[in-house]
Amino acid sequence: MSIELLNTSNGQTTGKIGKLICSKPLLTSEPMLSKRFFRFFRFFGYLNLVTLRKTFKRAMERRLMGLSAEMAYNAMLALFPAILAILTAIGLFEYSLQLTWYHHPPELSEVAQNQALKMMKEVGPAQAVQPIQEFTEQIHLSTNSSLFSLSFIIAIWVSSGALSAAMNALDHIHHIPREQQRPFWKAKLISLGLTIGSIILLVIASFLVFISHWVLKTVVDTSGASILLTLWSLLTWPVALSMVAASFAFIYRYGPSRWQIGTPILPGAVLAAISWAVASGLFRHYVTANFSNYNKVYGTVTAVIILQLWLYMTSLLLLLGDQLNVIVGEAMQASHRRPRPRIKLAKAKK
Repeated sequence: MSIELLNTSNGQTTGKIGKLICSKPLLTSEPMLSKRFFRFFRFFGYLNLVTLRKTFKRAMERRLMGLSAEMAYNAMLALFPAILAILTAIGLFEYSLQLTWYHHPPELSEVAQNQALKMMKEVGPAQAVQPIQEFTEQIHLSTNSSLFSLSFIIAIWVSSGALSAAMNALDHIHHIPREQQRPFWKAKLISLGLTIGSIILLVIASFLVFISHWVLKTVVDTSGASILLTLWSLLTWPVALSMVAASFAFIYRYGPSRWQIGTPILPGAVLAAISWAVASGLFRHYVTANFSNYNKVYGTVTAVIILQLWLYMTSLLLLLGDQLNVIVGEAMQASHRRPRPRIKLAKAKK
């Protein structure tokens, strides 16, 4: 960037340094954190009827309904192996905590498992959680099992199928040509990494919830400040939604074969997580009001169907969140590429 110096008294230049083109602001030393904070809230300025209409139109063009059904089917197949892998990891983590902290500790894995099932029942239909609860009750954790045992590896491999289907759907959303998509071996490695990362996140989050509750309960028993437990119970849901939003954002970023710089990630993940919580609550009330009698007659069949519908709804909202990110990202880039007024000072005469 070059600048001409102008003598304001006679209107002539006093020295030529160059010319000034005001196409970008001169001050670009804004902190990175404030930039991201600004971009996060700038996203919501593009949410309008036109954006939502484009999102649903693009969802129909990209066949997100069919891709959600594929994801739900793979998630159903991967659900119980994933539970087995999670419970195995929890058992190993519990054993290390027992050796480190306690001599005669309580069953931490059982408490964490009960807390997770309780939260799932509050979010989703009880009939959908019933097969999961029955499956977990039949599994007896062995603290001597190896992390790299054959059953654990098979469970990880099978459970990664759900994320493989999600990655394929995200490639459709970002309109990535087939020749630019990842090869099978690379896509499988990334899906395995995402699966292991999700399991680690769930294990750590489960024990953080339990340990923090245990610490607060100890403090309350000692000091008598029962308001701390009330505050913690109020913070449980925001923490859980933050975990879901973080998981969605992680999938949005590393799921597609190619991610365009400037495409939003976190805003769509937050909206998808909130929509998932609201839709799951409404679905739970609907199922409780209309399918309770069917559950008495058909039993497990009804529970499996409801679980499949819940997984389908979750998959569809996950994809819609990323599709909204893409649409809003295109609108933001289009507004950024609009021509700006250029101010050009005349060159100095020699």
